[in-house]
Amino acid sequence: MKSSLNNEKIILKNRPNPEVNESLFELIFEGVRELVSNEILVEVKYISIDPAMRGWISEIGNYSEPVPLNETMRSLGVGKIIQSKNDSFKENEYVVGWLGWQKFSIVNQKQIQIKVDPKSNNLSANLGVLGLNGITAYAGLIYKCKPLAGETVLVTTAAGSVGSAVGQIAKIYGCRTIGVTSSDKKAKICKDEFGYDHVINYNKVNNLSSAIKELVPNGIDCFFDNVGGEQFDAVMENLNTNARILICGTIGMPSFPIPMGPRINRTILIKRAKIEGLLVLDYFDRYNEIYNQLLEWYKNGKINIKEDISTGLKSAPSSLVKILNGLNSGKQLVKL
Repeated sequence: MKSSLNNEKIILKNRPNPEVNESLFELIFEGVRELVSNEILVEVKYISIDPAMRGWISEIGNYSEPVPLNETMRSLGVGKIIQSKNDSFKENEYVVGWLGWQKFSIVNQKQIQIKVDPKSNNLSANLGVLGLNGITAYAGLIYKCKPLAGETVLVTTAAGSVGSAVGQIAKIYGCRTIGVTSSDKKAKICKDEFGYDHVINYNKVNNLSSAIKELVPNGIDCFFDNVGGEQFDAVMENLNTNARILICGTIGMPSFPIPMGPRINRTILIKRAKIEGLLVLDYFDRYNEIYNQLLEWYKNGKINIKEDISTGLKSAPSSLVKILNGLNSGKQLVKL
């Protein structure tokens, strides 16, 4: 049966040069084609806006191929199945997957991450603390940093969707938490809503390294970094012996050219520290396992969420610009 639905989608028209702005995208309209075998049609309810999108739209790919020009902007989303030609998925079920910036999305099973129950939690939470951001936080902290009770965990972009989850999970594991963020407003959120023990507004201290040392003279055991650049350098000066450093993001650094910074070789040597990178894609085979643990904590009130939701597909480009400039307050989402 031919679909009579009309789709709205946002496509990528140009690459950043170098800044990301709304003019890189275009809203277009087109009909929804018929499904073929094993496909499903999803009515998208929320789409996720993530800092990683800066890399996804760049000309040079990093861990994934760039979004092709004139194609739908890549993103995770959550939505309701309204038609299916796949026996594993039924109409009226809800799924999280690579749905893109569009009202209706035709996908196959490989593009779906998980089925979700809209009655078990806020539907939007499946894109934040229960979604890619929560999975990232858990995988990086638990599988890579392996924190022990009583250790000190420092997190950059502590008020962000990943950083806020890292801080809360670290508290569940009995750690002392230090957050680094960009404003007094975000610092208050980190303490009041995410339970950080101490928070540093890096824009209000003359020397970030000294500010960290004053709080934790005995050093940092686990460093979960989402920024890179000068903040990374400052934290590296405060490592404890046998510290673990997890590099999750480099939003504070230009993609190209790569800037030069202090040499950390001797610090790693003297502190016998371990430094690793994290790509959450490596943990998609454990998505359900991690999701269920996060959901249990969420239901038991051990994990809080804070969301920054704009309305309407047209707001997606401005929402991306917003998050890349650090102007969001919580997980950035678009409600369709």
